[in-house]
Amino acid sequence: MIRDHTEVFVLVGCDPWKNNRIEYTVADHQMYSRWEAIRDAGVKFVSINPQRTTTDEAMRAEWVKIIPNTDTALFLAMCWHVYTTGKYDKTYLDKYTVGFDRFLPYLLGKDADGTPPKTPEWAAKITGIPAAKIVEMADLFASKRTEFAGAWSLQRAHHGEMTHWAIIAFAAMTGKIGKPGEGVGFSWHYGGGGMPVSGKRGAVGIPQGRNPAKGRCPASRISEMLLNPGRPYTRDGANFTFPDVHMIYNAGNNFVHHQQNTNELIEAMAKKVHTVVNQDPWWCASSRYADIVLPATSHLERNDISTGGTYSNDKIWAMRQVIQPYGESLDDFEIFRRLAELFGVEYGFTEGLTVMDIVKNSYASTDATIPFEEFWETGVAEMEVPEAARRWVRHGDFYADPVKNPLHTATGKIGLYVEAFERFGTKECPPIPKYLEPAEFLGNAKPGQVHVVSPHPFMRVHSQMANAECSKHLNIQGREFALVSEEDARERGVKDGDLIEVYNDRGAVIVGARVSPNIMKGVISIYEGAWLSKDSKGRCNSGAINVLTTSVAASDLSQATSANTCLASFRKCTDAEGPNRAYEPPVVENSTARIEAAALSLTERAQKAKAASTAGLTPGEKLFYERCTLCHVPREPGDYTVKQWHGITESMFPRAGLTDDERKLVLEFLEKNAKK
Repeated sequence: MIRDHTEVFVLVGCDPWKNNRIEYTVADHQMYSRWEAIRDAGVKFVSINPQRTTTDEAMRAEWVKIIPNTDTALFLAMCWHVYTTGKYDKTYLDKYTVGFDRFLPYLLGKDADGTPPKTPEWAAKITGIPAAKIVEMADLFASKRTEFAGAWSLQRAHHGEMTHWAIIAFAAMTGKIGKPGEGVGFSWHYGGGGMPVSGKRGAVGIPQGRNPAKGRCPASRISEMLLNPGRPYTRDGANFTFPDVHMIYNAGNNFVHHQQNTNELIEAMAKKVHTVVNQDPWWCASSRYADIVLPATSHLERNDISTGGTYSNDKIWAMRQVIQPYGESLDDFEIFRRLAELFGVEYGFTEGLTVMDIVKNSYASTDATIPFEEFWETGVAEMEVPEAARRWVRHGDFYADPVKNPLHTATGKIGLYVEAFERFGTKECPPIPKYLEPAEFLGNAKPGQVHVVSPHPFMRVHSQMANAECSKHLNIQGREFALVSEEDARERGVKDGDLIEVYNDRGAVIVGARVSPNIMKGVISIYEGAWLSKDSKGRCNSGAINVLTTSVAASDLSQATSANTCLASFRKCTDAEGPNRAYEPPVVENSTARIEAAALSLTERAQKAKAASTAGLTPGEKLFYERCTLCHVPREPGDYTVKQWHGITESMFPRAGLTDDERKLVLEFLEKNAKK
């Protein structure tokens, strides 16, 4: 649909050529030839980004440099321009949106907040893009069949929710959403985004059961939780209280690496946490700061099953064991089985099944058609993609008939004003898309500071594989590299290949300088994911970016990370201490100490927890906690409204492999317990 209908494709911080190389399931690389076909069909690519990306090179995109965290101002100015020049689509706004009458006064500078009109000249001072260029882009995007691809990284910033909303507002004002080859997509950069979706049932996991622990903590708020037990906070308009945590059990998650402001986290753990257990194959940051490390196997050391392609979902992959477990490592299932045995709930966890029983049951729940034995031998089972999926248009049904096919929003339409946000009373998420100055950006920087962005790495997924040889090919002097503009390097006497120290009030890292014309002056780029290793001065000698990033929440609506809102200074490093030791194994000392498990009364305590997690489970509730996950993790029914669940389950149910009757049971449970 993009190849045949799109005239202009706008990449807003979006780099699918790089990010689609790897994902959390088996990577789906089928989009690469399709991207080339889109480019070769004559589609014009425009990239709005502080740095030129691999996608820009591959798609021969026009590069428009922008000051980080100011995309909202750009899109608001383009909204102002198309409105004041009459190039907006009033008929579309009237039919498909609500709230334009509340949004317009803000655009025109007549809002109660007293801010000026959102003219191109106003935005030019904020974004660094000349006003004439803003007008040129607005005219181009409005007059052509245009698709906007916004990256997730845009939201991972202070007030980041406003950016996506501003993009939607401009696309709505120009009548794009729901038309073939036009509109907005926020997942083009991940998991083969853009691939036709099979709609088939994929592999499922093992049952979780209801979580008896009711304390909640957003992923980016761990330090705040540890330092402020009992403090109330809001998220998505609901009120919560930070739990009082004294122990961390971490599995499948390098939390010490991915938490922003690493030094703040380490300090919080030292003050509050009595015990940290880390279950992991690697001596990563979370293992280094754990009291107990349970060595788990990698994927090569165990049998497993996976779906192919986050979005295409058109293959089932056999993940067959290649080597024996290294040393004393056990696969995660066996670790939890042994723990369950200690707690007296082994059968409740395993249900009498072995790993291969679970793999076979998982395969049986899919829509794959070949026998399991053939699948396990050949390694893959392909699932047919219906031809209609290749002609699917996002929100196409809504555009064809918004009454019959409403969106899963409160009004059924695109919201340019959201009453719920006003009702929530959040301080940092107004009910219309607005430009709110970030806590840190070049507009409020001190002399000599640069904005540090931390995009997804090229040779790994986050911190996974940072210790692999393939990741080290891009390193400089054994450390993560920083992309530095020629102007910034020249001003500081830095040459390509030098080590530099990047520092702010939160910490310092030592990285290698890659001097390049592919990044704008005033911005440096350091891939996220390097492992932590401190020198005698407390600097990370490896280049772990979260030593620098802020733990300020994106907003009191989302409580999400704002890692891309980060100012720092840098200088040539002349006192680096030896090699980077982040990827060296630990010193092993043998001990005869033993823990007497019987003295811990584990069985009695576990039975109480088991009762809380299983008592009174309805059939729909049981299915939900067994089979349904969202964005990598299970959710609670009260996380979303009924309308939101109706939208979410459209993709969640097929992946869970639920029958029509099972879907009804789960939906009844969700509707009864959804957020009011």
